[in-house]
Amino acid sequence: MRKKMLIISLVPGLLLGIVFSAVCQQNFEGIATYRSSMSVGTLQVTGRNMSPDMQESVRKQLMQQSQKDYTLTFNLQEATWKEDAALAPETNAAASGGMQIKLSTGNSISYLNPSKNQFLEETEIFGKKFLIEDELPSFTWKITNETKKIGDYVVTKAEYQNIREQTTMSFSNSEEKTETIMDTTMITAWYTSEIPVSQGPSNTWGLPGLILELKDGSFTYLCTKVELNPATPIQIEVPSKGKRVTREEADKIRDEKLQEMMKKYDTGEGGERRVIRIGG
Repeated sequence: MRKKMLIISLVPGLLLGIVFSAVCQQNFEGIATYRSSMSVGTLQVTGRNMSPDMQESVRKQLMQQSQKDYTLTFNLQEATWKEDAALAPETNAAASGGMQIKLSTGNSISYLNPSKNQFLEETEIFGKKFLIEDELPSFTWKITNETKKIGDYVVTKAEYQNIREQTTMSFSNSEEKTETIMDTTMITAWYTSEIPVSQGPSNTWGLPGLILELKDGSFTYLCTKVELNPATPIQIEVPSKGKRVTREEADKIRDEKLQEMMKKYDTGEGGERRVIRIGG
């Protein structure tokens, strides 16, 4: 088991070749659809002059906005991950004091190619297009003996402890406070070896089978449909539009723009509708 973990985490593409040796001559490809959701049970929503009804309205809006559909398109070598277009859910802004919450992923499309250790993401950051170029994120998976069924597939549980920086910003009496802490999150994946592709939702990869369910902190992605080897051949779209930047540069731009937006955010007095947009 330890040897398998080392192969997964340290030698991208090697495990892929071993697992797929029996099917490498086939034109194996597919489309998987996922639905995301967010747990807001522990989310604290507070603010000056916010009543309990307003706080609960904001929590419900966050729950609605987190429910999105995504498509993972894959073959044996590469995959793309994209949010599906959908109408925005209706929200009762009056119950939240005229405040409307919008979660945005920036209409992004991600491309992963494990054999080349290549990652591309075409995204928008506050209205401007960027093309993020980076190596694939590394996942040191710990595969367990726990199994269950998702639909018709038997899946196996794998875990990864993700340690990352988290920046929080707060404003009080026109004073700005920024704090960066190290946050540890347990990522749990359920994968099936019955679909031998090393891909998954939200740009996760590196397991010997397709990930059908992923829990990353408060977010969960669940596969709702899989179509293998469809009659119409699949075209993998490689992102190419936008200013080329690294992941570090994109994060810096996003943080700076978010900081500017927060400084300009007013209290919404005089009946003006207030909109908070989280994400791209």
